Amino acid sequence: MLYSVCCPALCRVRQAIFCCLFVRYRLSHLVALGMSTTRQYDLTMDPIFYVTLGFFALFTTILPGIMGQPNFLPIAQTLALTIFLAIPLRRGRVDRGIQVLIIWLTLQLLFMVVGTLLLPAVFERAIHGGFAYRSALVEWAATGHGLPGWFGKRAMPAAGGPLPVCARVGLCQSLSTGGYVLSRLGEISGISLGSLLSAGLVGLWFLIRALNQFGYAAGRLALEPPLWPALGLWASWRLITFAGYAGFITLLAQPLLNNNWNPNFYLSQHGRLIRMSALLMALGLLLELTLPGLWRTAVASGL
Repeated sequence: MLYSVCCPALCRVRQAIFCCLFVRYRLSHLVALGMSTTRQYDLTMDPIFYVTLGFFALFTTILPGIMGQPNFLPIAQTLALTIFLAIPLRRGRVDRGIQVLIIWLTLQLLFMVVGTLLLPAVFERAIHGGFAYRSALVEWAATGHGLPGWFGKRAMPAAGGPLPVCARVGLCQSLSTGGYVLSRLGEISGISLGSLLSAGLVGLWFLIRALNQFGYAAGRLALEPPLWPALGLWASWRLITFAGYAGFITLLAQPLLNNNWNPNFYLSQHGRLIRMSALLMALGLLLELTLPGLWRTAVASGL
């Protein structure tokens, strides 16, 4: 009698215990799955991250450009891009960092060119020395002399002008080449050391300012169809050089962000990036050293 009463009760208790254990197992499994999903989330894989990146590229380029603010324009762009670049680099995602730079710099260049095409006088005020830079570039495109960025750009006179001293003694080309070397060495040193000591901030400042200037000048030359061949020639070496700079900035921003100053790590893990960046920089500088002379010859021969 006692057995017949207790046995069903014990069976129900056993079933209840098994049910509780099963529910607990399933809950713990779901919690572990949720935690695993959370750990695997990568912000740089989220499309919203790149939408936000594009918005800030638009906002920090168009607004200061319309306002004609030559200081606020590169400051806002540099601060925003430094933050966006630090996010993937802090996670060790160098490939995502390069994608961030490619997207931002492409949009920045596009916005600067379009803004200059639509509002040339307004965007000219957003570039330090914009009028002088544009005048020198137009002069180079028309005569082959006075390329902006060369310290010796004023060594060769305009047509009908008096010969400077260096031209009379045959030193103008050496002055121009020496000025080119000094200018580019200063730019490379600023980008390299600045990126290494500031997690990319100073290097991005140099790159963004140069790209703003390039975008403005490209927009102004695009308004004058006879100067399009010169624009294409000039853009070829500048864009290649910018690509090399971007690779080095991505590399040199990592030690301070990740607190890893071991050069062997970067040589072994990012050797391909180092080689590609160095190759692009060397190619861009070589083209900048040779193509202006070819353009000067073509203009002098009336081609």
